[in-house]
Amino acid sequence: MTQKAYPLVYKGSVKNIRMIQEPKKRSPGRYAFEFTDDYSVFDYGKMPDRIRGKGSAIAMMSAYLFEAMENPAAWKALFRRERVWERAGGKPAKDRLRKSTACRRLVSQGLATHYLGLIDESGKCVRFDKLRAPSSKLLVRAVPVVPPTQVSMDGKVVWDSSAFHPERPQFLIPLENVFRFGVPKGSSLLERLRKQPGYGREIGLESIPKEGEWLPRPVLEFFSKLEPMDRHLRLEEALNFCGLTGDQFRELADMSLLIAFFLLDLFLEKGLDLWDGKFEFVKTNSDILLADSITPDELRITFKGTHLSKEPLRQYYKREDPRFHQAMEEIKDEGPLSGSVRNQLKSRLGRGPKKVDADFRKIAEQMYLSLAHRVTDSPLFAHTMDLDAVVDYLDAY
Repeated sequence: MTQKAYPLVYKGSVKNIRMIQEPKKRSPGRYAFEFTDDYSVFDYGKMPDRIRGKGSAIAMMSAYLFEAMENPAAWKALFRRERVWERAGGKPAKDRLRKSTACRRLVSQGLATHYLGLIDESGKCVRFDKLRAPSSKLLVRAVPVVPPTQVSMDGKVVWDSSAFHPERPQFLIPLENVFRFGVPKGSSLLERLRKQPGYGREIGLESIPKEGEWLPRPVLEFFSKLEPMDRHLRLEEALNFCGLTGDQFRELADMSLLIAFFLLDLFLEKGLDLWDGKFEFVKTNSDILLADSITPDELRITFKGTHLSKEPLRQYYKREDPRFHQAMEEIKDEGPLSGSVRNQLKSRLGRGPKKVDADFRKIAEQMYLSLAHRVTDSPLFAHTMDLDAVVDYLDAY
């Protein structure tokens, strides 16, 4: 599958999508996801430099995790591992989720996803263990992407989500489902709790946690998808926004938590700690499928207390380009305005974000590659730096 062979239907900040087979009203098509070496922080979009090898690292890690979750036996085994339930939520979370519709489906059928395979150098779709060279491309089931309608009111933008409804046969569910087992450095939950003290009770927290603490129970939050900037949604807002029935929405929430616990267990086996992350899903005629990807761009992972995700890049910019970070926070606080985020930033700063320095960029490259090696154990990443050495370099910054 060459880039010239199939039309580009979406060009994103870190990923491009090509049409292999067009989705119809009631039948899914096929897309090729091309993960680039670009990165994005603070919802700015594509940053001014690249991290070599990132695209193949996150594509292959995602493929490995998708395939691991297809196995029903792996879900049955999850409920026999007490340590994973003790980490966040303990027995109450285990007992409740075990009785859920989502759980019954997972232990009998495995996780349904949009993943079909990796695209190798010859253009063939192969499973992870059949890949002979690094790949940055996934073949996935495709459903129509229906954006909410933008309505301008006095220079502000509001969103009409009426296009999403249970009768629509298939669509990308316009939610980012964010799970949290803890509040590491950089967690946006801490800022939300600081501004809205009563919000903690809404999500089941009896007290406000401190930075670096594990939560007494897992937390699930929802944010808008398909808008220029992610927008936090309260539980009822998310339900009324997403186009699902109440039963489907409850299953979506339970499935998000079960997937989070599965990943928590898998990463613990690798010596890694999973703090939080986000999932996206698609609705088809008969099912809700996990979509997008599962990578350090969507997860917050630590090794021996050091972040191995986008967080080091976020912290770099907070330290080395604070004016950029502050301007982006101001833009978010003001809410969506007419005009692109890039233009809003340029009007404030007269420039875009700075590039990272060459030494830090090399460390970031090794971070993605070494993490992919630790998670997948693939010989295709065997040449990478040892993860302990990566952590030493990151800590030095």
